[in-house]
Amino acid sequence: MAKPTERGEGKIRISHELSAGEKLGTRNRKVRVKKCLDNLGIPCNLDDVPNIAILGAGGGLRAMIALYGTLQELQTQGLLDAIMYLCGVSGSTWCMSSLYKHEDWTEKLQALVERMCTRLDKWTWNLPKATKILLEAAKDENYSLTDFWAYTAIYGMIHELDKGHLSEQRGAAENGRNPYPMYAAVDEQSFSKVTEYSAATWFEFTPHEASFIGYGASVPIEFFGSEYKDGELKKKKEEKNMSYLQGLWGSAPGSKTENEKVIKDILFGFFKGKKDSSSPFAADQGSCPEGHVEGFPTPTMEPEDDDMEGTFQGEPEGSSPDPSAPESSDKQSRNVPQSETKKKSIAGNIKSGIGSVVDFARMWQKTTQGLLTWKWGTNNNFLYKCSALDAPVLTKEKVVSLVDAGIGINCAFPLVLRPQRKVKLILSFDYGPFEPFMAIKQTAKYCKENCIPFPEIDESLLKDPDNPSDCYIFRGEGAPTVMHFPLFNRVNCPAYVTEWRIRFTPIRCLYHMGDITKVLQSARLNVSNNKDKILQEIKHLVDRSSKKAIS
Repeated sequence: MAKPTERGEGKIRISHELSAGEKLGTRNRKVRVKKCLDNLGIPCNLDDVPNIAILGAGGGLRAMIALYGTLQELQTQGLLDAIMYLCGVSGSTWCMSSLYKHEDWTEKLQALVERMCTRLDKWTWNLPKATKILLEAAKDENYSLTDFWAYTAIYGMIHELDKGHLSEQRGAAENGRNPYPMYAAVDEQSFSKVTEYSAATWFEFTPHEASFIGYGASVPIEFFGSEYKDGELKKKKEEKNMSYLQGLWGSAPGSKTENEKVIKDILFGFFKGKKDSSSPFAADQGSCPEGHVEGFPTPTMEPEDDDMEGTFQGEPEGSSPDPSAPESSDKQSRNVPQSETKKKSIAGNIKSGIGSVVDFARMWQKTTQGLLTWKWGTNNNFLYKCSALDAPVLTKEKVVSLVDAGIGINCAFPLVLRPQRKVKLILSFDYGPFEPFMAIKQTAKYCKENCIPFPEIDESLLKDPDNPSDCYIFRGEGAPTVMHFPLFNRVNCPAYVTEWRIRFTPIRCLYHMGDITKVLQSARLNVSNNKDKILQEIKHLVDRSSKKAIS
């Protein structure tokens, strides 16, 4: 239920300055960074502490798992507390959004990694819970494929349905214990109308604000999606939950054609149990009972438990049956009579009280319409008719369409390159589906077109994209230093680079423990093998800053 609006609340901010919340968070964080650098043998004054940012690229579950491994090893090596910003695209945001639910996540990261591994390996999915929240979402006039994607596909992949809110991460962002988090998206309408390298296409989410970074226009995050006109709040709407935002941030796993195919497979599988072994969600070539989404666990209608992220369990791809499990349990999961599978149909959901015929009809009609019009990420535009901003292309639109930032650059360099953030060292971890230097090349072009300092990219270093090294360093006068780490490379998996890229494709939606471990280990090696190089770059920045202060 939307709250009544009050005069003065939800004020739009037109300024390129950082939010008050971000300034507070980074100020508190700087004290911790200084202490970390002192412990690493790089003493410096508080004013000379360099802002260091981690960029997690997109890449589906592969990216989510790999970012966990990257952060885990940074902590092991004593480097995590040196990081000021953590920024993600697509699958990396799934990792971040899960971590920042905990105000002290950097202090219990090992336990959180283990919990993630257990969650993915158990392959759980709560169909009643997903259906209930999806039907509720369909009541909104701005329902789009993002809602359906979030509560079916993304939930089915990460096995976590999060009804919390981004504003609730403020404590974790302000207390100085953790890097300040930033999540990226792009405005699809602007992306299609202007050059793909325009800053106007980029949209940023933090626990404090939602912002069009190219226009310097922001709104408090809890008012993102509310109705505005000429800068005035007209109708306060409920803040978007984290599962929806995870769907928005991860809403472009491939091309439009591939997206359309995947969504249709899920949609018809959700209602009819449609089988298509070519779907990237396919786990095996076995038969599928009615109501089963290919590649997801076959659920059973158990009572919903809001304290559990999932109550339905199956065996993930490549796993073996547990020999200690009772035979009756195994038979029950593998030989489901058709009369029982009927319970998983729409009628079964209606009978269980999850929704009415009207609810299901509404959701079906809106989802089908979304497929026909390819409607994604539809949200009210807080800049609608805003006279304070000279951007008629944007302000004339009542709604905006926000999608996965990976369709622009699969690593959110535009967010950390905002000059107000004063980032001096960027650790770019590439987990994406493309050749490992694409994001770097795209960023260089983006910066050139927008007059943003960025180091020159020596093409001679990028000669072997199919067999890359584990670390590339780019430096430039007046520009931040960039260290770029391809996930799979000739150092951490010398005999398996191509094989693992294919095996752990970003459109793969199911992982068993063995493969989770391989991805975690690859990400961790990229940090441990390059610890000395990272320390050397930090020391160089501190020394240079100290010399400037003396002169």
